[in-house]
Amino acid sequence: MKTPSAASPFELLVVGVKWPPETFIQRKLEGLAARGVRVKLAVVSPHGTIRNYLRGVEVIRISHESDPPLLSGAIFARDLLALRWREPQRWRLLVPPRLAPHRSWRNAFNALSVFVPLARFHPDIAHFEWNAAAMNHLAMFDVWQCPVVISCRGAQINVRAKIYRNESDLHDLRTSFERASAIHCVSEEIRKEGQPHGLDPAKSWIIRPAVDPNFFKPAEFRPQNAGPLRLITTGSLIWRKGVEYALMALRQLVNSGVDAGLDVIGEGGDRERILYTIYDLGLADRVHLLGGKTPEEIVRLLQQSDIFLLASLSEGISNAVLEAMACGLPVVTTECGGMREAVTDGVEGFVVPVRDPAAMAKALMKLCQDAELRGRAGQAARARVLKEFTLDQQIDKWLALYQSVLRSRQASTRN
Repeated sequence: MKTPSAASPFELLVVGVKWPPETFIQRKLEGLAARGVRVKLAVVSPHGTIRNYLRGVEVIRISHESDPPLLSGAIFARDLLALRWREPQRWRLLVPPRLAPHRSWRNAFNALSVFVPLARFHPDIAHFEWNAAAMNHLAMFDVWQCPVVISCRGAQINVRAKIYRNESDLHDLRTSFERASAIHCVSEEIRKEGQPHGLDPAKSWIIRPAVDPNFFKPAEFRPQNAGPLRLITTGSLIWRKGVEYALMALRQLVNSGVDAGLDVIGEGGDRERILYTIYDLGLADRVHLLGGKTPEEIVRLLQQSDIFLLASLSEGISNAVLEAMACGLPVVTTECGGMREAVTDGVEGFVVPVRDPAAMAKALMKLCQDAELRGRAGQAARARVLKEFTLDQQIDKWLALYQSVLRSRQASTRN
């Protein structure tokens, strides 16, 4: 069957992504490029740090505050003069407001050092992969004068909007939603949570995360594990990933006589606190903090594991869970965000309440004590990914979204 491609080539500018980008963003951009989209990725990154390995994607570096002053000053002056003489309209929209008297010169320079290079682009569509990026780049909406798409992945809606009561930030979040041509939500639940902050469901698109099942797949042969059952989790070592609740669940599991251990993949600012909890609970011989791993290493570790555990307090839909499911692992996950849209309780694994180590341990116990149940749930998990969460399916939906906003813009221009 012929793979669908972009109906007509268009240029997509992606802004607000770190370097290197998250694996799920990398695969999305490469998938779009393979379908004929001209993908440009603008990233703020220190001098000398970018080695572009993204297939078909043009990566443009924007000066970073750590760049040598002479270098960053020269680049800024060049871009500023080019904007002033080649595109005076964009100059008037962007530069004078940034130099208004109420702004400090330092703040104005920091903003312009990012905005001025971006102002030279003429994309057909601009996409902010994170809410915060759109909020930080509101000035560019008028400059580009093209459809803008914003991805709503979770944290800005179900965490920051609740705990940070800064009226300016909440205003910027609402403004970004109002001005966007389309809003991408990773789950139905995230769409619901965004509506009190100005997210219009009429212009929202549900495009769930996806994985490449040819990369994330079960091991061709796996010998029977005679040792402890291997639990695994993947994610940043930060508070909202709930690693400490996973550790408490493991402690209860071991106290019940189950021989199990936990591998934790990821880095983050809470590593020291998590290490303390491991020793405090007497789990030093059962828990391994493995640090960051390459995608290839993550696949191997998943293939060697028995159960995937997600103890998060907040998610959109966890990419890590989908990767584990694609590798044929049964899952125990909290019911945060849109996780019930990916895991059916009792089918691909179990869904338990947030902050409930006892419920987590009970679900793990069922899987640990029943190898046949683990096998059935793992097969169901793989089948669910193949049916609903493949990268090819996701790229089809992205193309439909982008082409829809382009058609809407063309229609409004004619009218």
